[in-house]
Amino acid sequence: MKIRPLALALAFCGATACSQEAPPAPNDAGAAPPVATAPTEAKQVQPPIGDAMFSIDPGSFRTCDAVDGAITSTAKWDVAARQVAEVSIYVVDAKGERKLWLNGGSSGQSTTGNWVFPDTKFQLVERESGKSLAELTVKANPCE
Repeated sequence: MKIRPLALALAFCGATACSQEAPPAPNDAGAAPPVATAPTEAKQVQPPIGDAMFSIDPGSFRTCDAVDGAITSTAKWDVAARQVAEVSIYVVDAKGERKLWLNGGSSGQSTTGNWVFPDTKFQLVERESGKSLAELTVKANPCE
């Protein structure tokens, strides 16, 4: 039967085609943002500051996963071991402009709106003294 070799050839071609990556879909302005297949976001944790902790999650993101170029992040801090009663967290944009985001106790967490852009810096400051305790910068990774 001559159909059998043709069927085998088609099956082989179909199997090899399945192993290739699909080409990227065209970027429609009205289309939903792509869903990430693997975690690409990273949690950024400030290098140890004694017994204190400051983190931003996610601390990096893929630019194609951002909505209007920005993401939402969550800041967490715990400086109780350093005998700090209250903190302020400032946001420093890419132009160097520093704005107060929040005041809080010695530990806590808070989530931003969709306004964290690449190179947005978060600065954890002791409220009483104004001393900077930690800084983290959110990074963006290009999409390939």
